[in-house]
Amino acid sequence: MTQIRIAMGLLFCGAAWLKADSSADVKAAAVAWTQAAVKQDKASLERLLTDDLGYAHSNGRIESKQQYIQAVTGGPARYESMEFQDAAVRVIGDTAVLTALIDVKIVNRDRYRVRSLQVFLRRDGQWRLTAHQSARVTNQ
Repeated sequence: MTQIRIAMGLLFCGAAWLKADSSADVKAAAVAWTQAAVKQDKASLERLLTDDLGYAHSNGRIESKQQYIQAVTGGPARYESMEFQDAAVRVIGDTAVLTALIDVKIVNRDRYRVRSLQVFLRRDGQWRLTAHQSARVTNQ
């Protein structure tokens, strides 16, 4: 009986450690795609986003993966920085939901804050962004 309790305890501890590790990996994936967007790194964005990405901007515009990559790498507006605050991750199997405040700065333009909800899927051992929704925060 004691061996069963020990085994169950190790199983639950291992699951908690794996979830914590996955949360850190999801946060790293979120930072990676934002850095790729800032750097206008098309190859990294191709790798970090799922093919069926749905990206809803804070102004309501919705883009596919290819539309988003084209806008980020070839558009007139360009990100200077995107900084996460208060990021929280919930992992459910191979799906993760990240919520965060993001301070966004556009080169030679405005700075604003959004509340973001991002959905990641684990594919081939890598977390990839598959859905994004953001809304501007007016009261900071």
